[in-house]
Amino acid sequence: MSDAIENDMIESGAVVLGLVRAMLAGSQLTADESRYMLCRTAECLRDALNVAELRGERLKAAGCD
Repeated sequence: MSDAIENDMIESGAVVLGLVRAMLAGSQLTADESRYMLCRTAECLRDALNVAELRGERLKAAGCD
Protein backbone atom coordinates (compact mmCIF):
# COMPACT_ATOMS: atom_id res chain seq x y z
CA MET A 1 0.00 0.00 0.00
CA SER A 2 2.80 2.45 0.85
CA ASP A 3 4.40 1.81 -2.54
CA ALA A 4 1.14 2.77 -4.26
CA ILE A 5 0.86 5.97 -2.22
CA GLU A 6 4.49 6.86 -2.93
CA ASN A 7 3.96 6.23 -6.64
CA ASP A 8 0.91 8.51 -6.60
CA MET A 9 2.98 11.24 -4.93
CA ILE A 10 5.75 10.88 -7.52
CA GLU A 11 3.26 10.92 -10.40
CA SER A 12 1.57 14.01 -8.96
CA GLY A 13 4.94 15.73 -8.74
CA ALA A 14 5.65 14.90 -12.38
CA VAL A 15 2.30 16.35 -13.46
CA VAL A 16 2.86 19.54 -11.46
CA LEU A 17 6.38 19.87 -12.86
CA GLY A 18 5.01 19.63 -16.40
CA LEU A 19 2.39 22.28 -15.68
CA VAL A 20 4.92 24.59 -14.01
CA ARG A 21 7.30 24.28 -16.95
CA ALA A 22 4.48 25.11 -19.36
CA MET A 23 3.45 28.12 -17.29
CA LEU A 24 7.04 29.38 -17.13
CA ALA A 25 7.44 28.99 -20.88
CA GLY A 26 4.29 31.01 -21.52
CA SER A 27 3.48 34.63 -21.05
CA GLN A 28 4.08 36.63 -17.88
CA LEU A 29 2.42 35.15 -14.82
CA THR A 30 0.17 37.09 -12.50
CA ALA A 31 1.05 37.25 -8.81
CA ASP A 32 -1.81 34.84 -8.03
CA GLU A 33 -0.62 32.36 -10.68
CA SER A 34 2.94 32.55 -9.39
CA ARG A 35 1.82 32.00 -5.80
CA TYR A 36 -0.40 29.06 -6.76
CA MET A 37 2.41 27.50 -8.79
CA LEU A 38 4.91 27.94 -5.97
CA CYS A 39 2.53 26.43 -3.40
CA ARG A 40 1.88 23.33 -5.55
CA THR A 41 5.61 22.96 -6.25
CA ALA A 42 6.40 23.17 -2.52
CA GLU A 43 3.76 20.52 -1.78
CA CYS A 44 5.28 18.18 -4.35
CA LEU A 45 8.79 18.77 -3.00
CA ARG A 46 7.56 18.00 0.52
CA ASP A 47 5.97 14.78 -0.75
CA ALA A 48 9.13 13.76 -2.63
CA LEU A 49 11.24 14.35 0.48
CA ASN A 50 8.80 12.28 2.55
CA VAL A 51 9.03 9.44 0.03
CA ALA A 52 12.82 9.54 0.16
CA GLU A 53 12.82 9.56 3.96
CA LEU A 54 10.37 6.67 4.22
CA ARG A 55 12.28 4.60 1.69
CA GLY A 56 15.47 5.25 3.62
CA GLU A 57 13.81 4.07 6.83
CA ARG A 58 12.59 0.91 5.11
CA LEU A 59 16.07 0.21 3.75
CA LYS A 60 17.58 0.63 7.22
CA ALA A 61 14.96 -1.69 8.70
CA ALA A 62 15.85 -4.27 6.05
CA GLY A 63 19.55 -3.95 6.95
CA CYS A 64 20.54 -2.20 3.72
CA ASP A 65 22.50 0.70 5.20
